[in-house]
Amino acid sequence: MFETASLDSVEVRAYRSLVRVSESTPSQLARRLGLSWREAVRLLDTLEAKGLVSRAEGSAHRFRASPPDLALGPLLLSRQQELQAAQSVMAKLTEEYRSEARRRGSGETVETVTGAQAMARTFDQLQRGARDEILALCKPPNVAVPSRGNDTQLEVLASGVTYRAVYESSALEVPPEVYRIREFVECGEQARVAAEVPVKMVVADRQLAMLVSPFVRLSEAGGPAGDPPSAVLVRPGALLDALIAFFESLWMGASPLVLTEDGLVGERESDRTPPPEDLLLLSLLLTGLTDTAIAGQLGTSLRTVQRRIRDLIEFAGVRTRMQECTSAPPMS
Repeated sequence: MFETASLDSVEVRAYRSLVRVSESTPSQLARRLGLSWREAVRLLDTLEAKGLVSRAEGSAHRFRASPPDLALGPLLLSRQQELQAAQSVMAKLTEEYRSEARRRGSGETVETVTGAQAMARTFDQLQRGARDEILALCKPPNVAVPSRGNDTQLEVLASGVTYRAVYESSALEVPPEVYRIREFVECGEQARVAAEVPVKMVVADRQLAMLVSPFVRLSEAGGPAGDPPSAVLVRPGALLDALIAFFESLWMGASPLVLTEDGLVGERESDRTPPPEDLLLLSLLLTGLTDTAIAGQLGTSLRTVQRRIRDLIEFAGVRTRMQECTSAPPMS
């Protein structure tokens, strides 16, 4: 709010200080803020010019804070009106943009974004522009945003936007990636895992999709090689509808992923339900990870993982791993 009112940090501190007292002299304000007398005088003059303070009645050297609703209300209303006008202009420009695209013969309004930096910027804007829901298909490698990146998602989740994501199981084999997934889930993301995710995609409010090219070649250092990576933006139309239906199909067929500090866990439904550590093992089996990858996730040996799988098969009274996985209790 104070940034909107064009106040710097010192002015904000001074105004807050004056709000807490009935009135103050420049000397008193200087002592509270650790300023010189001259600095305090200049500061009070500035706040007075902005309508945030006034001189006490009968004294030219004592100041009091103006009521915040009277001092800041009109300014915030003016900023709100400016924002509404800007949104109106943006809507008109967007319609002109789409009309021109249709005139050129583009039936779906598909736009190409080239280069990792441009892709990262577009991805960030797409998330920040969402108001209700983000749908995501997540497939390694991460070209535009590193595994420990995408702090924007945490902010957007905190604002109340719903995230549903389907991860390719290979993402769980990369420690930085799985730690970040755990953080997203703890903050409210609904996550599922599929053995294979064909394409990397994110959809905002079912109005705009960003589809990353699957033909990104990597250099020996792990970064993109050759031509720069690219993505396409897809706006409302038949293609976007098909992409959303494709996501929902993958979502329905994927395994629920419930992450805590201890890993993937399910709810106990009866006394015969395996303990959390075995539900974690079952969850990893459902994602299609190899025994070696599971051992790495659990921080144990391959032999221990294989022994625990045999014990679970015996516990469930089945003959194969597939039977064990399909008879596992549902994950909430």
